[in-house]
Amino acid sequence: MKRYLKTMRRHWQYLLVPLLSFFTPIMAQDARLQGYIEEGLRKNQGLKQQGFILEKNLFALKEARTFFYPEVNFSTSYLDSRGGRKISIPIGDLLNPVYSSLNELTNSSAFPKVENVSQTFNPRNYYDARFRTSLPIYNAEIAYNTKIRKEQIHLQQAEIDVYKRELVKEIKVAYYACQQADEAVRILENAVSLARENLRFNQALVKNDKAIRTVISRSENELIGLEARLADARNQSENAKAYFNFLLNNPLDNTLEIGVPEEIPMLADTSAAGRREELAKLESVSKINALSGQLARAGALPRLSTFIDLGSQGDFVNFNKDTRYYLFGVTLDWRVFANNRTQYKVKQAEMEQKATNEQISQVEQQLQLQNKTAANTLQSALKTYQAAKSQTALSQQYYRDQQKLYREGQLLYIELLDAQNRLISDQLQQSISYLNVRTRAAELERARASYLFTN
Repeated sequence: MKRYLKTMRRHWQYLLVPLLSFFTPIMAQDARLQGYIEEGLRKNQGLKQQGFILEKNLFALKEARTFFYPEVNFSTSYLDSRGGRKISIPIGDLLNPVYSSLNELTNSSAFPKVENVSQTFNPRNYYDARFRTSLPIYNAEIAYNTKIRKEQIHLQQAEIDVYKRELVKEIKVAYYACQQADEAVRILENAVSLARENLRFNQALVKNDKAIRTVISRSENELIGLEARLADARNQSENAKAYFNFLLNNPLDNTLEIGVPEEIPMLADTSAAGRREELAKLESVSKINALSGQLARAGALPRLSTFIDLGSQGDFVNFNKDTRYYLFGVTLDWRVFANNRTQYKVKQAEMEQKATNEQISQVEQQLQLQNKTAANTLQSALKTYQAAKSQTALSQQYYRDQQKLYREGQLLYIELLDAQNRLISDQLQQSISYLNVRTRAAELERARASYLFTN
């Protein structure tokens, strides 16, 4: 009996280890968690996709700026034709009478007979090659397009910041879920170990005719039930770690270092609230709509540009000073009438901007509501956690009292099991309450945008 009691005390201590770990004060944030957050921000695939979109917008801005600079194009053409429209030039009819008179006067044939000429309109064996350099002198659309591209970069940067904050929250929640799952496994492992020891003790009691065989059946059933719950808890722990590795873009079976649960401070998330990136996104959309309206108005303004051609044209293969040429010009393009097309585009942009402004006002209220709701939910979770701790402490004392009575033979085994199951249930409930508090704290941090990024 003394050996049994000594073993029971040892297993009782093991059973209390998960409970006591909740009261271990840790002043600084878990360094492991911070390391995983930084790893997730560095490796997460969704964040990488957002980064590629940002780089695309940066290149789009560079592309828009190139329209301010000269553009050089090379073009060439070769033409050869037969037939088609012709023009007759009566050179023979004009010159032959004169040539005949001259031949008679000179008594010679120095002036031969000339045939009439028939020239086609289409060129034959003709080429034209040139370099054209063009430069916009005044084009308001180019300037507004550049401003829109620049604002789209701000929009995408805000989108990345939103994704990063959401990712931080998801990583924290997933990490705390892994902690809770491991804690549940530890609680049930110790419970299984204690149930096995109870089974051995009851078998000894039955063997010595100090108890009936029912206690053995009850102990075996209790052990089977706890082992099943332990197997389920281990599966949940594996699933939680697989999801956590997924967020970090690691192999799903990658080994993780999950710290023990930290003590929950009474005042959670006392850091100053930051500005939500969702509002920055909508403000960028509003600016883009305003610039779109200005771009539409610019469509009615004149566009002035200049160009110069340096080239050569003539019979194919021939290239000399007679074939070379340059051509300089200035062009003015001004839309005079388009049946109010510009005004309609301007009105569309104005309506989009007004809709965006209303959306900004609505989102501001929604974010305020989210902030308030998250704070209230966290306070409720803290109270639930405190109640769970109090209930666990009560169950602990109750189990000790029941264990003492059972050792003295004044209590049925089923009553001891009831006290033990109540303690295990309260420990698991406290573990779940801890996860709920940490999850609600992460949600409040997300709602207040209070997490500070290191870069």
